[in-house]
Amino acid sequence: WIQDCKGELYLSAPDRKIPVQLSLTTLELDEGTSLSIIITDLSNQKKNQELLRLKNQELERSNKALETSNHELQQFASIASHDLQEPLRKIQIFSSRMQEDAELLPAPLPVYLKKIVDSATRMKSLIIDILNYSKLSADTTHIECTELNEVLEELLTDFDLLIEERQAQITVDPIPCLMVNKGQIRQVFQNLISNALKFTRKDQSPVIHIHAVRVAEPHFESREDASGPYCVISIQDNGIGFDEKYVSSVFSLFKRLNTAEQYEGSGIGMAIAKKIIEKHDGLITATSVVGSGSCFKILLPVA
Repeated sequence: WIQDCKGELYLSAPDRKIPVQLSLTTLELDEGTSLSIIITDLSNQKKNQELLRLKNQELERSNKALETSNHELQQFASIASHDLQEPLRKIQIFSSRMQEDAELLPAPLPVYLKKIVDSATRMKSLIIDILNYSKLSADTTHIECTELNEVLEELLTDFDLLIEERQAQITVDPIPCLMVNKGQIRQVFQNLISNALKFTRKDQSPVIHIHAVRVAEPHFESREDASGPYCVISIQDNGIGFDEKYVSSVFSLFKRLNTAEQYEGSGIGMAIAKKIIEKHDGLITATSVVGSGSCFKILLPVA
């Protein structure tokens, strides 16, 4: 008597062994008990399994290499930034001392000296931004329920002198409490508000409006939902704007749509904002019209 069973074995051929699955099944027919034997060729299946195993091994090696590379890159950025700051600090100190007696220098040396000081200041800002960007590659992100209206209130207090100087009008609508890293999200809003105050039109005072809505789905075209699991925060300004075909460049590292002579900055601020938002499983985008202002939108999970 044979019980139903199946298993894998090899059939020997003159030049190779063929992997097969052997299935044995007893059948009760009118003529009596019969045995059904099914042999299934597993050659392709085994071949695919081996290819998959090799691909997984290759992927694992690539992931380990990428992790090592990322760690080394973070270490390099950190060490390079710290090491660069010391000689730069000396350049700034001695240049500032020379500026104290700039009137004694023959023309055009005072002009050259000012260019050195301005370039050193921009370089220091660039080094700090590179260091901050490299730190964002760390996996750990402490999140907590954060009142963003309080964060924005603190930021506007920090910007009060610049706001007064530019005669800016900034309004902030209520924003729900979100589960975020407070320090990192503060950096995002600092960069966005700083840009809105920086890229302004000469004939008009800055007007900035910050608005938030809850939405049902994780995309910017989603319908509004008062209890939705996502929040879209918009930062609208009336500044110089930009051509929307360059929107991807706005969030790229070291990409600038304006020269450093026109508007100061390192060109890293929006790249930092994008990386922070992505670490929070969010999205960031922008819409703009040249000469009519820009609107930056952030989508974040509420919890």
